[in-house]
Parts: sequence; structure tokens; C-alpha cells
Amino acid sequence: MSHRITIFIYNFVYEDSIFLFYAFREGAGRLRPTYFEEALSDFVYDAASGGAIRHLVDLGYSLEQILQALSYPAPREKVQKTLYRYMLESGLLRKTLPDEDGKRSVWKKTAERVTQTEGFRTVRLELSYRERVYRYLYEKIEENGEENVYLSCPFGMLFRQEGERITDSERLREKLPCLNRREQDYLIGIPWENMVMYHRLNDRMREIGRKLIFCPELGCGYYFMKTREAAVGAAEQDGR
Repeated sequence: MSHRITIFIYNFVYEDSIFLFYAFREGAGRLRPTYFEEALSDFVYDAASGGAIRHLVDLGYSLEQILQALSYPAPREKVQKTLYRYMLESGLLRKTLPDEDGKRSVWKKTAERVTQTEGFRTVRLELSYRERVYRYLYEKIEENGEENVYLSCPFGMLFRQEGERITDSERLREKLPCLNRREQDYLIGIPWENMVMYHRLNDRMREIGRKLIFCPELGCGYYFMKTREAAVGAAEQDGR
């Protein structure tokens, strides 16, 4: 029995380049959605929105701020996916710290959180002296440069219950009591994986990190790549 296959060719021009997308239909039935049609849809979306979203990520916008800033409606899920992909591709967000010495990283599990420890001298900051903490962080950031400072982020685990990601934003905010609503929005809008991730310092994370360091129970800490130091807040049980 023979089958008739119709091939549709989409010609799409963008910035003086021509892109061809193909779709197929068997017999005389309706044209089925294909991988190529989906690719075309994604391409059109990225051409229209991708650049703007990436620019706003560079400015430190949260997912909510990006959705409000776009002058046209865009699906929340797609915008979040574009945000996350760009954060990974640009190195703003990492699953491991940069290994400058080319050595294999060693991981240590402590209090149900995994952190990268090899080659770093850990500094425990006495949190009762707030101004000293601020001065230490300022000096270390100046010494290393923002591009060489990372904040460990266990939010992928913190934002889960029984292995499932919590979707209720108000429940998520309860887990970040030391931050204001705008700062909470930034962290909640990132689709963290179920592991400790590392956010390179920028203006937004510099603001957030100054508060997170005073909540040692969250498990966040600074990693200074040039001086190979890790700074964490000293919890009361650490010796006070």
C-alpha cells in the first residue's frame, strides 16, 4: 500500500540570513506538528525575545521583572527557560566552581549539603560583628574582583519537599526570611537544580549575599577564586 508524503518548506529570513524549516504530512490528512515546526517556533521566539531577556538578565533582573519589562506577552515557562539557559551559558550560574588549577574537585557532605572544598581555606565569620563582616567581604571582593567571586546556593534543595519542587511562592518566601520581597523574587525565579549551585557575584547577588551570610542555617558561603578562600557565617554551635 503506497503512502503519499507532502513536504512543506518554510523559508524564514532573519538579519540577512535565510533559514529553511521542513514539515511533513502523510496522505491528505492534517499537517501534524513536527520537530521542525517546533524549532521554527522556538527560533521566532528567540529572535523576538531572547536578546531582550539576556540583556535584562545581565542587568540583574528577576524573572518577575523581566516579564513586566517585556513589551509583548511571553510565556512564563519559556522566559524562565531562556533565563536559566543564558545564566548557565554565560557562567553567571554554575554547577561546579571553576577549577583554575586543573585539579579534580573534591566534594564534602556536611549537614546534608554538599560543598566544594579542595584548595580553599575556610574562614568562619563572627556574625555578631556585622561591620567587620561587611568590611571583610568588601575587601575580599575588591581583591579578587566580582568576576572571581561566587556564592554557593543550595536553593534547589531548600525549595523542595519530599523531592518535589515547591511551587507556592509564599511558602518559598518563608524559607528566605532574611531577604526582602524583591530579593526573594530573584532567587525564586531561578529554576535551581537539586544540588548546590554557584552564582557569580553581580550587583544583585552582592546585595543578596550580604544578607544570606547572616543566615548560616541556609548553607550559603562566598568563594574567592584568586585568593582561594571560602567564607561562611559561623553558627552559634560553631563556638560561641
